[in-house]
Amino acid sequence: MEKQEKKPLSQRYEVGLMVVSVIIVAALVAGISIFPEKGKEVAAAAMHMMTYTFGSTMQFITVIILIFLVALGFSKYGSIRLGKEKPDYKTSSWVAMMFFTGLGAGTVYWAFLEWGYHFNAAPQLEGAVVTEAYAYELSLAYAMFDWGPAAWALLCIFVLPFAYHYYVKNDKELRFSALCKYTVGDKAVKGLFGKVVDFIFIFAAIGSICITAGTSTSTVASAVADLLGISPSFALSVIILLSVSALYTVTSLLGIERGMRKISDWKVYFCIFLLLFILVAGPTRFILDSLVNSMGVLAQEFVRMCTFTDPVGRGGYPQDWTVFYLVYWFVFGPFTGLFVAKISKGRTIREIILNMLVTGTAGLFFFFGIITAYEQSLRIDGILDIPAMLTNGQSENIASAVLQTLPFPKFAILLYLVVIILFLATTLDSCSYTLASTVSKGLKEGEEPKRGLKFVWCLVGVAIPLAITFAGTDINTIKSVVLATGLPLVIILAIIYYGFLREMKKDFGRKTRDQIIAESELPENVR
Repeated sequence: MEKQEKKPLSQRYEVGLMVVSVIIVAALVAGISIFPEKGKEVAAAAMHMMTYTFGSTMQFITVIILIFLVALGFSKYGSIRLGKEKPDYKTSSWVAMMFFTGLGAGTVYWAFLEWGYHFNAAPQLEGAVVTEAYAYELSLAYAMFDWGPAAWALLCIFVLPFAYHYYVKNDKELRFSALCKYTVGDKAVKGLFGKVVDFIFIFAAIGSICITAGTSTSTVASAVADLLGISPSFALSVIILLSVSALYTVTSLLGIERGMRKISDWKVYFCIFLLLFILVAGPTRFILDSLVNSMGVLAQEFVRMCTFTDPVGRGGYPQDWTVFYLVYWFVFGPFTGLFVAKISKGRTIREIILNMLVTGTAGLFFFFGIITAYEQSLRIDGILDIPAMLTNGQSENIASAVLQTLPFPKFAILLYLVVIILFLATTLDSCSYTLASTVSKGLKEGEEPKRGLKFVWCLVGVAIPLAITFAGTDINTIKSVVLATGLPLVIILAIIYYGFLREMKKDFGRKTRDQIIAESELPENVR
């Protein structure tokens, strides 16, 4: 038998798109590192544009997206099944993969810090001086809000067109630009317009991993240093990121089926164990009381939190926090959307929406609630003052300091390190998978991108945070530049949804709910 001729690189991959994307991102990082003051100036202007100039617009868009997803989920269209095959993953594994991919290592990082920022800002948040007791309650409720339904809605809104495109329209092009073809046509998607859309996707994805790795690594380094009795250093950060890369490489070699699923399952167990350890070792009654109370505060204040713009007081709190997070989730959405869509074969639109809005939010309530309530008890008892540590610029030391107040502190720190490193590994895995899919041509159903290509993107994702750390560049500068992609993403999403909703109405608009449910039933042989 003759050997099949290997296709040239240009026929297998979007070589130009990949090279140009990496060069531009590298040049941007280099420029910011060489001219840090100018970089900060540009980044500040970009951030101000997104959070202040378009802040209220972003809040309005988020409210509309939340209402739209709930309405879609309970409409007849929610019964549309994405593929006529049995789901690849059992529900618990699917939820775990979706949950941890959507949140990343930033979850573990911010769970130990966020309430302290809200506590310090509580007086201006309400526009008047509030009691210290209410400041505690409000700070926990706001931490839950920032990582709650609004965040998940902005991730979910990108999942649906990817999944519909891939499983219902049976179009196997796993590229962000391909979703636009139902509005602008094939010619535009394959031309300059499509390349620009895919570049924005790649830039946002690389930026997201840089932010996650950049903010988490310093915290991990501090915890490792405390565990081993050494001083944090750049060399330690390098070792940590290389170790995470090695773990990623193992999961990548195993493939998405075994690697990502297994590591997500492990993370669930380790996370639950860490939370239970804190709950039992800490003031259990206070933690449970705080959890229940914060849910009430959040339910009562949710609409105000979504729409609070502080037009009279102009303290800047909603712009610097609420809008910042909304833009962050929105920029994180396309990369998360592609991956979640890929693992959601056989699920209905309603299942995806409910799992992301309900299951994701519930998991974050417990994650943030237990850790925050424990930290609040430490401040009330005069043991550790997290808000003061934040004011003094000690954010990277907080997680380690908190864990050392628990019984068996070395064990607690080790458990925390396992959790955050597993988070980092799966974030790298899912990001490199989506980027590799974007630049791969003609992937068949069930086919994964080449492992070597995924590993190249993994190296890019690790190298840039290391370069930032080595150059001493402020990670907030990179964060601001990346979040500036939020504005073009709003426009792209509008283009995508115009075509997506039109196609869905064309395919299912004339069918009744019962007909859609009947068509969505899985055949007996695949149940």
